[in-house]
Amino acid sequence: MKAALAVAAANGDRARYRLDIVSATTPEEASAAVDKLVHDGAHVILGTYGSTLSAAASARAEELKVVYWETGAVADPITAQRHYVFRTVATGSALGRMAVTFTHDALIPEMKLSAPRAVVVRVNDIYGRSVGGGEEALAKAMGIQVVDVIEYNPRAFDAEVIASRLAADRADFLWDVSYIDDGVAIWQALLRNHVSFKAAIGTSSAFCMAEFSQRVGAGSVGVYAADKPDGEINPAALSPAGRALLAKAQAEFARTKTSLDIPAVAGFVGGWTLFHDVLRHVSGPLTSESVRAAALEVDVPVGDSINGGGVKFGADGSLDAGQNTRAAAVIGQWKAVGVMKVLYPAAYATG
Repeated sequence: MKAALAVAAANGDRARYRLDIVSATTPEEASAAVDKLVHDGAHVILGTYGSTLSAAASARAEELKVVYWETGAVADPITAQRHYVFRTVATGSALGRMAVTFTHDALIPEMKLSAPRAVVVRVNDIYGRSVGGGEEALAKAMGIQVVDVIEYNPRAFDAEVIASRLAADRADFLWDVSYIDDGVAIWQALLRNHVSFKAAIGTSSAFCMAEFSQRVGAGSVGVYAADKPDGEINPAALSPAGRALLAKAQAEFARTKTSLDIPAVAGFVGGWTLFHDVLRHVSGPLTSESVRAAALEVDVPVGDSINGGGVKFGADGSLDAGQNTRAAAVIGQWKAVGVMKVLYPAAYATG
């Protein structure tokens, strides 16, 4: 989905905005949606939660010099060398590094492994390569041997072949970067073939989702997932301002009978930052340049966002330009079917 903001009217210090929604399910549709929204007068385009869609939409927005505001997609290239693109959530490589850091800091010492071996399974797109690349790079730096990297097409793969290769690898740890259908298929193949690991850590687009646990059933229990926090956050991770804002968000979501799941929390943080911390502080007419300038001044301390993070975008010319350098990421574990508890970092732990 895409959403665009365009000024409809202004009244004193209070501006009113029009929200237009355009559906997009392919990269081509995402790019075309940007053209339509800009033609209709959009000053800011929000999206998308899907990395392949966001990559196309953000690239087109950059070409047209309109601000693109990403609230969910994690692939690293979305903000790379961009002037008008901002992202409030963690990058894919950050999620990958979180999986490796948890393995290094928590699992390896507990298991007393002297020569840990890991394998990476990843989809062959910008999402998979962002997360998997982060895993490979940090593992090497931390002395964890990556014995195999299995890259596959999520629309054309053989789960049995992948399971057989993983069995032959005899790794201690599996780091898996999949989407929901392929992630479930691969995990079910591992269970059928009795392929086991000391620990398996998946990432955001499959393993953290309730659908994964529901479809896999008891076989999901014990699996870890690296992702963004949901609304069941440990209050210790929040400042007083963050706790107050979370209470307001919980009340509003309860009123509308919707859940503060991971996508909802990510969307809320992105939307709140845009409306509360950026648009209210735009000087003069609303333009891409005025929105950019206001965004670069945002300085939300860690703990003030409802996910325990904060917001500070990388400066122009930096490697993380437009990326929120205070975005939150956590490790959770399925404790029972449909029941996940956050374990890491410690301040976020709920189980």
